[in-house]
Amino acid sequence: MTRRLLLSTLPLAGELFAAAPTPRHRVRFDGVGRLRIGMEEPALRKELGTALRIETRDSGVYAGWGDPFLGLLLVDGALARIDVGGGRWRTVGGGRVGSLETEIRAIFKNRVEVKPHTYDPRGHVLLVRGKVHALAFETDGDVVTGLRAGMQETLLG
Repeated sequence: MTRRLLLSTLPLAGELFAAAPTPRHRVRFDGVGRLRIGMEEPALRKELGTALRIETRDSGVYAGWGDPFLGLLLVDGALARIDVGGGRWRTVGGGRVGSLETEIRAIFKNRVEVKPHTYDPRGHVLLVRGKVHALAFETDGDVVTGLRAGMQETLLG
C-alpha cells in the first residue's frame, strides 16, 4: 500500500476556490465541505483548483491549498483521512482541538473507544466509529491536541 500525505501550508493569496472547505464546514466522518473520503486526486484538483500544491518529500507527498490547520492524507491516490491541527475547525457534534476529553465523551456518549496514544504515554486517542469511517481525537490525557476523520484503518498509529 502506498501512502501519500497531503498537508496544508501557508495561505496562498487569491487562490482559494469556492469549493475549498472553510471552518464553517463541519468535519464529518466521511469528509469536510465538498471533499469526501475516497475522492481520487483528480477530483480533489477539480474541487481545489490551482490552489492545490503538491510537494514530494522523503516521508511522502505533501500538498496544501491555503489552510494551515487542515491536512489531507491520500492512500493509493484517494483521500483516506482529514487531519485537523487547530484553528476554528469543528467536527459534527462540535468537537475541536482544545476540547476536553470529557466534552468529547459527552458529545459521542457510549460510542467513544479510548486507545493509548502512540507517542504520548499520558495521552489518549478517543475513537468514534461509524459504519465505514470514524473520528479520532488525540489528547494529552485531558485536552484534544489534534483530530482526524476518515477510513478507520488510517486513524490509529
